[in-house]
Amino acid sequence: MGQYKRKIKKGVRWYYSGQYLTTKYHSKAIYLTKGECAKAEREELKELDKEARNPSNDIKLKALMENRLDEIEARKSKDYYRENRRYFKSALAEFGDVMASEVTKSMANDLLIKEAQRLRKEKKSNFKVNSMLRSLKALFNYGNKIYDLDLKNPFNLDFYPIDINLKYIPPEGHIVAVKAECNEIQSLLIDFVDQTACRIMEACRFKYSDVDGDIITLWTRKSRNSNLTPRRIPVPNCIDGLKGKGKVFPYSVLPRYLERKITKLKLPVFSWHNLRHRRASLWANSGMSLFEISHRLGHSNLKTTQGYLQLLGFTKF
Repeated sequence: MGQYKRKIKKGVRWYYSGQYLTTKYHSKAIYLTKGECAKAEREELKELDKEARNPSNDIKLKALMENRLDEIEARKSKDYYRENRRYFKSALAEFGDVMASEVTKSMANDLLIKEAQRLRKEKKSNFKVNSMLRSLKALFNYGNKIYDLDLKNPFNLDFYPIDINLKYIPPEGHIVAVKAECNEIQSLLIDFVDQTACRIMEACRFKYSDVDGDIITLWTRKSRNSNLTPRRIPVPNCIDGLKGKGKVFPYSVLPRYLERKITKLKLPVFSWHNLRHRRASLWANSGMSLFEISHRLGHSNLKTTQGYLQLLGFTKF
């Protein structure tokens, strides 16, 4: 410990610097006199001694975020990592690098309100607000679990309401028009997703070896970075008799040509997932049982399928 003087234009000023046990410390300001400097150092040493005698389980917010991101990077997808990093950056800019225990529910609520207001100005729904809430709630749960922080999670807050609209079901004529703009393999992928109601990445993983007579196997991940899970459904007409080796469709990432074709034709926008909704709607209209629809969609819970069908607005095609 010690006080040191420094000459500046306005005269001599004092600062302190030293080490207490294994903790280095220094003044965050300069003082007019050596006495003021010594008094400030004594106050800091009291705080360091108090912490050493009664250690509290706490961690700086930035350090907690960095450790959480390291775990996400090792265990989750790149998209999930980037999403969390973006939310952490916003929270750090709002709160500053405070101790995790200093973040209050009021501070958390103010952050979410600002995000909701920003999205409203952009005429967007609250999906990203709720996504931020989940991310930061998981951050503090991680701190409690890994570092035994024993904090009350400041993000144990209610989710924001979201406007739920009927899902758009593209009519057959629009699908035919889009396929007319596609090459053979692009058109086949549209038919495959439309006829099986599979997720687009299930189609991208699909191999010729996944065909077994009149049954095919689709592989999906129930959550990000989880193991692949198989699901067997009837073979669609579009690939009946198709033979080859390796993957049926030459895509390893989400194919974007569908959006480009729709934009070119100036049709109402629909995605790969809308084709999945379309087929579910057709199955429901044909009288297929809820259990069978749930199986074909790959839902593990019938309630998910019930909610899914309630949003479709069944239409006869």
